[in-house]
Amino acid sequence: MPPFVPLSDGAQLEIFYHLGGKTIENRLWFADRQPPITQAHLDALAAGADAWVTSQLMPWLGSDLEYAGVIAEKWDDHQGDIFSAIHTSVPGSNTSGTHSANVAIRVSFKGSTSQTFPNNSNFVPGIPLDQVDINRYSSTIRGHLFDAYVNVIDLAPVWGTFPAWRWVITSRQLGGSWRTVQEVSRTDFVKFPSPFVSPRRRRLPR
Repeated sequence: MPPFVPLSDGAQLEIFYHLGGKTIENRLWFADRQPPITQAHLDALAAGADAWVTSQLMPWLGSDLEYAGVIAEKWDDHQGDIFSAIHTSVPGSNTSGTHSANVAIRVSFKGSTSQTFPNNSNFVPGIPLDQVDINRYSSTIRGHLFDAYVNVIDLAPVWGTFPAWRWVITSRQLGGSWRTVQEVSRTDFVKFPSPFVSPRRRRLPR
């Protein structure tokens, strides 16, 4: 199990889905623009992220996928000593059928041009059958996912009293060794590294 690496004035946001008996998780990182982090700040982050997933991601994903909720955790000095959890059950809206939990679209997040560490990514599950031609996903779903993730840049500051949060990308390692504090860059770009669906087999629980 990796060590706890703090994020200064930061929070981890986990997004959970269920598909075919598997739990799938994606993670985003946020920096509090009005520290110190409080329970109210985390509650607002969780509520904002929950509304974002429900309204901007799930309408484009397969109906076999269930969005199960989010957990926002304070991450600046102790792991999860303050957290906010929202549990729900929201299915995707596309009824054409859903690819297995091993099939995802990789969405990559990049900071400024001076960023020196690797991009962060989400592997979006619940890809509808009618949005993939053999291995290549459609420009339609790519456009919807791009719009959804880009919107987080502007939404995060109003998930609470403005300016609330900043969406950031982070690095926990340097040269194969764990950092003492995570390196951070503001998220500026949303990219799609490949036009093909990506396997997430190593990211699924057994």
